[in-house]
Amino acid sequence: MVLVTTLDVRFRDLTGSPQLYGFPPPELLPGLRWLGSDYSALLARDLERGLLRQAPGTRLRAVRCESDPLLRTVGVDRAGVPRAQDAAFSLEILLLDGAGRSWRLRGRWTYTGRDLGTFQSRVGHYWELFSADRV
Repeated sequence: MVLVTTLDVRFRDLTGSPQLYGFPPPELLPGLRWLGSDYSALLARDLERGLLRQAPGTRLRAVRCESDPLLRTVGVDRAGVPRAQDAAFSLEILLLDGAGRSWRLRGRWTYTGRDLGTFQSRVGHYWELFSADRV
């Protein structure tokens, strides 16, 4: 098992964005097109916004995708076109909380796409925390 360390994220402050690791290239995951061409950056932005809502001052340092995302079609239309899909990502996250303490979180981030390919399409997401450790 490979762990992301604080040494791995030394350039985060220079770029202003968290370091992203282990995400498969979008061209290898055609089932994720509904999330856009840069799904890993979208995930990092959504994740950071959620963390900031819970704890102001939080800074996301790095996100590592621990395995290929699990893609699941949960609904198709009459023509057999997928209209409802889920994409679940097992993640390891390094962050600084508002008090400057370092944390490693492990969990699953899931996107839920509904009515995909229609004018009513919507994408939601949720986080399941498995562990939180001070580092």
